[in-house]
Amino acid sequence: MNNFVKASLIAAMMTAPLMADESFGGVGITIYQVKEGVHVAEVIPGTPAAETNIQAGDIITAVDGVSLKGQDIEFSKAKLRGQVNKPLEITYMSNGETYSAIVRRAQITVKDLDNKAVKNWYGDKERVNVQELETFASATENEKQLVAVLRHGNLIKNDVSVASADVNGIYIEKAKSAPKISKPTAVRTGDASLRLFNRKAISFTLKSTGRATITILNADGEQVTTLNLDNAMAGVNTLAWDGSKLPSGRYVISIDHNGSVSGMNAVLK
Repeated sequence: MNNFVKASLIAAMMTAPLMADESFGGVGITIYQVKEGVHVAEVIPGTPAAETNIQAGDIITAVDGVSLKGQDIEFSKAKLRGQVNKPLEITYMSNGETYSAIVRRAQITVKDLDNKAVKNWYGDKERVNVQELETFASATENEKQLVAVLRHGNLIKNDVSVASADVNGIYIEKAKSAPKISKPTAVRTGDASLRLFNRKAISFTLKSTGRATITILNADGEQVTTLNLDNAMAGVNTLAWDGSKLPSGRYVISIDHNGSVSGMNAVLK
């Protein structure tokens, strides 16, 4: 695989050079660095990113509140990679609007598909289609679930036949006992925003009235508590709660308001 292909494929999925059978904690996108952050080139089906509203063409501007603007690709990759099953907050721009999503990293494996082996599998065929590649990739890896095959860092379209050189099988392995995290619907930044989070109170701003449900998750994605406010006001709302026994550190605050969910990170001191 040439160096350009490596760079495009590893951008969002790993921080080290792409190697056959390499595994890492990632969200399942390919990216390249731009001035505003990182441009999403592909969203890999069956990965955590595919469960959000993030799409190819979007620009990721921050991860866990850390800006990617003006950074290099190595910095951005390091922020997107990390501990498997640990949630992270991705801030991104889509069609001129800013959104946020909470995504849990999964165990992802990139495996080079041997060109000679693929050709021998199909009777020395010079070109194969995506279904044939997926059949070969699945049959040669029993312990992991194939989610896609990529060539030159891009998903192969169903109606295209390709030479099997520079093709990767992308596999995902989910922890059997991984705690579940609710899937938030992307909302424009500011629809629900956190103002205060300490051991005694949570304060947040809403743009309209209605019921609000606040869910607090720890850094491992485990639910700490859920608070409900039936008649939340447009503007600033404050709820009392008891966080005196919780350890210090980063927490994820999810605010469900009138059917939209906004997620954000906060530090409890």
